[in-house]
Amino acid sequence: MLRIRAHQRYAVRRETRILRGLRLVGTGLLVEVSQEGCRIGCVMPADMLPEPVENGEMLVIAPEGAEPFEARVRWSGNGTLGFRLTRAFHHHELDRLIRTCRGEFDAPEAREYGT
Repeated sequence: MLRIRAHQRYAVRRETRILRGLRLVGTGLLVEVSQEGCRIGCVMPADMLPEPVENGEMLVIAPEGAEPFEARVRWSGNGTLGFRLTRAFHHHELDRLIRTCRGEFDAPEAREYGT
């Protein structure tokens, strides 16, 4: 099935905290971003979350080393959450987030495997 999307999606990989205000709701791995949304995988199982996450709920996404941003839960399933941003990224913001999540700004020793 071919899907035509409004915005290009970019594969990334970054540990991410999911917050309700300042309270931690869960953690996961930011695996995809676009100008208006994102997807977080490897979310700790719902029954282990300190508080359940509901579709339509506004949360804060805080990728490691990047600026946090607000997004609304669009869907959830199989340890994955899909979000729509409350404010679309400007192109330079999206570029910076992608580069951060791909480790471009990490210290060289942080990118080495097996250490």
